Amino acid sequence: MENRFRAPQNRNLPAAVTQCFSVVALCTAVADPNWFQVALNGTSPQIYGVAYVVRLQGNLTADPNTVLNYEGISLLIVMATCSYFGILTGFGAFILSFLGSRHPLLFNLPITLHFITATLDVVSLALCSYLFFQVKTKLRRKEFQKIAMQATLGESFVIAVFGVMFSVTASALSLHKSLLKDPRVLGSRTEEEPTLCFRILRNSPRLL
Repeated sequence: MENRFRAPQNRNLPAAVTQCFSVVALCTAVADPNWFQVALNGTSPQIYGVAYVVRLQGNLTADPNTVLNYEGISLLIVMATCSYFGILTGFGAFILSFLGSRHPLLFNLPITLHFITATLDVVSLALCSYLFFQVKTKLRRKEFQKIAMQATLGESFVIAVFGVMFSVTASALSLHKSLLKDPRVLGSRTEEEPTLCFRILRNSPRLL
């Protein structure tokens, strides 16, 4: 009888499913190397992204086209770090929102993780956009105009945009679920449970 009257688990399936799409999109964006690229006429482009950061192996001066300076490569490393941490926090938010918890503090934890994931995804996308426009501005200079270099956004950037949209939506859904929780309803339910148990026991002599 005790298991029947436990409070239901605070699951948030809409936020969990939406965050799952966000994690899948961000994992795809990280696996695909092309966040943006710089191409010479008639030659293969130099691709910049998370995979490029992994290949650097700590060398901050390994840009063959000298398009990204020390500061640019450092921001690229920060972008990759935010992407990886966004995947971890997004996966944690998905698991906790899907499983739920009867403890009120654990119910607030996935909400925090949803917002942290959205923040990390937005920062990663913003850094990529900033670096892209910095490269575009740099290529307009005279020394680069002679080489005829061109910068374009890659498919990873588009996939990351979808990841940001899903993570922000998941954050809104998690916050909306918490705002719908009415403590007065929970309090009245807690007060009615002992009375309901007493009535069932009184009407069922076999249980006694």
